[in-house]
Amino acid sequence: MPTYDYKCDACGHTFERQQKMSDPPVKKCPECGKPVRRPIGAVAGFVKGGGGGSAPACDRSTPCCGRETPCDRRPCDTA
Repeated sequence: MPTYDYKCDACGHTFERQQKMSDPPVKKCPECGKPVRRPIGAVAGFVKGGGGGSAPACDRSTPCCGRETPCDRRPCDTA
């Protein structure tokens, strides 16, 4: 499921929403209630559910996300 970036021109608040491609875009800013826009090229990434995909090549000794310390789970949780 893709994650979309949004920006409010009124207050400058930026946020992401994970939505189905068929979902309607967010219309209002969660901070001020004014209209938001989805900047061009604002698909931040996909979250693939289920099997069939390959996880990044990371393990307990060499994290794929560039962290100094190993990650607790795969794929690396960079949040």
